[in-house]
Amino acid sequence: MSHELTNALDGKRLNYTYADMGTVIVQLSNGMLGFEWVDGPLAGQSGQDFEYRAREVGEEQFFVSWHEPNSRGFVTLFLDLKNGFACSSVLAGYATEDEQVLFHSASINSVEDL
Repeated sequence: MSHELTNALDGKRLNYTYADMGTVIVQLSNGMLGFEWVDGPLAGQSGQDFEYRAREVGEEQFFVSWHEPNSRGFVTLFLDLKNGFACSSVLAGYATEDEQVLFHSASINSVEDL
């Protein structure tokens, strides 16, 4: 394990479900990230071509972050691939009247190679 930035998640597709928000699919490739909500209240929402950064912090455990400038969002995601757990911290709509700080946990359904 190294605490340096890593591209170890490139070429992965993650499918995970938040109990209160639904299911999202995240794809990581060539330092870029895309996502699509496929179930729940956010179904149909998606984004792509976000540069992401990742740091391995334990065995099959990663912190991942990305910025969504158009929607004024910043996401930090903790992934525990070994135990099938994810946790997200999101600053949504920053510097607007709709600014929100969100903190949720999810179960990882699958991790696939692209």
